[in-house]
Amino acid sequence: MCKAWLDNSAEDCTGCRALQGDAEAFADLILPEGYWRDVLAFTRDFRTIEATSVAEVAKAVLPKNKAKAFVLSTTTPPALESPFPDVTWLRLHFNFETALGKCTGIARIVKAGDSWRAYTVYTLLEEIHGWPQAVGRNRPYGKHNDREPHAVRRARETEFKDKDPDVLIIGGGHNGLGCSAVLRSFGVTSLVVDRFENVGDNWAKRYASLSLHDPVWTDHMPLMEYPPNWPVFMQAGKLATWLQAYAEAQEVNIWLQSTVDPAKTRFNSATQQWELTILRNVDGKIVPRDVKVSHVIMATGLGGGKPKFPPAFPGQAEWPGTVVHSSQHKGGKEWHGKRALVVGACTSGHDISVDLVNNGVDTTMLQRSPTFIMSIDKGLPLLDSGLFTEANLENMSVETADRIADSMPKQVAKLFHQRIVKHLAVEDKEILDGLKAAGFKTYPGPEGSGWLFLAYERAGGYYFTAGEGSGSDMIAKGKIKVKGGEIRTFNGDGSITFTDGDKQKFDLVIFATGYTGFPDTVRETLGPAAVDKLGKIWGLDQELEVNGVARDAGLPRVFFTVGNFMMSRWFSRRIALQVIAQREGKWD
Repeated sequence: MCKAWLDNSAEDCTGCRALQGDAEAFADLILPEGYWRDVLAFTRDFRTIEATSVAEVAKAVLPKNKAKAFVLSTTTPPALESPFPDVTWLRLHFNFETALGKCTGIARIVKAGDSWRAYTVYTLLEEIHGWPQAVGRNRPYGKHNDREPHAVRRARETEFKDKDPDVLIIGGGHNGLGCSAVLRSFGVTSLVVDRFENVGDNWAKRYASLSLHDPVWTDHMPLMEYPPNWPVFMQAGKLATWLQAYAEAQEVNIWLQSTVDPAKTRFNSATQQWELTILRNVDGKIVPRDVKVSHVIMATGLGGGKPKFPPAFPGQAEWPGTVVHSSQHKGGKEWHGKRALVVGACTSGHDISVDLVNNGVDTTMLQRSPTFIMSIDKGLPLLDSGLFTEANLENMSVETADRIADSMPKQVAKLFHQRIVKHLAVEDKEILDGLKAAGFKTYPGPEGSGWLFLAYERAGGYYFTAGEGSGSDMIAKGKIKVKGGEIRTFNGDGSITFTDGDKQKFDLVIFATGYTGFPDTVRETLGPAAVDKLGKIWGLDQELEVNGVARDAGLPRVFFTVGNFMMSRWFSRRIALQVIAQREGKWD
């Protein structure tokens, strides 16, 4: 790195010249223990490359991309950061272009001897040439004195009577709606199909006390942030009404009470299109509609598939009580005065147990394996480096915070989390000691890395506690009883015998045991032939990149969008860019 970075004349920088095609020079800029993370800009994929492999990868991808026009960002100035007392670097943001489109980058540089070298380099595709996003100064102009009312125009557009959409999105939750809005902002039409009766029903039809565990500033949706007076933690019902407003404001085309017929779905390799039949409920009558689209986006939830139960236990079929999955729980009110067993000790298990206790239900949580517990107020600001706090976002856009967060290789994030989790164990000592005394087992996550890799590998295994009235608080105070082990048998007298020989009576058992997985979802939408080609979705590959999400998943021109609101916001743009590049023949 040279002084040109700091003088805002990055075209003269050795690093810029290296990115323009000199693979060895580029590799030499990175510390031996450093990383290059590329998201679509050079590798056309999500890659995290260790320093020892940078030269090899760079040699293959730099020349054909013809990077140019490097300039230090004028909107995000250099920042000196010290995540720990013994760790300091200078974070630099820069802009550049490739043959494909406009890009941005972030470098974390440190003094190494007499020169500056990068600990991490991050390169990111932001826009395809010729396809600017219609936002800000590029926003649509609108029409004066249009004779066609807005409602009439929207009804006509949503019907797709005389044409097919460019993209079909299966699933109308926050992931599907966000993808549709971003695609529209780039001039790509989409149709969302969803089985529910109303937008937001995937939240509205669940138990009333359900709320989000992430604070509002991490949960903004693409192109449309929550109002400044929005609550920090929102209830599911409030979120449902927001999704309805979002769909209207972003002009999302959505067909409700609709599904895709898997028996009539096929990919036409000659035309590079998916041919599908949508089964749409119109005034109580199922009306089929054939469509041909260039891409399909699967937005069917993090777990995928159907509610997952463990194999039936001896005596379960004859048990006189009620057995349901957590997705079927409608609230604890009807179970007032009864006894319930909640199987599962992660987020859903905690939330449902709290709901039951608040409705006067004698509740026991069955914990089969240890759970990572972290307080929200102490943990989240540390683990996201304070990026997603109200104070920070007063001076930084959500988009910039997203870039900074994504620019950190997970290999480095793991090292950081391991240090922070040790600190959190001290900060949360009172909570953890209370749980231990109640018989609840906690642990610091895989290799002491906390919740992050539990989320990426298991999509669970943790719980964020919000203090008084939360699941952890109720467990520590004995309001939620804890039972370790497994179920052995269901008994005809309404009792359950556990593997330790203990026997207790219950009226209700709720299995908070996750979902069967993405193959079932694909089988029910794109058909059994597609399942045979499906790659792994979720979990991490050898470079610690997420498998199959917003990238190749084994099915041609099919993208999966999976994750919480922050991931949805981030992945929606990456998917849109790939859709455009593939449709325009610019993706090699």
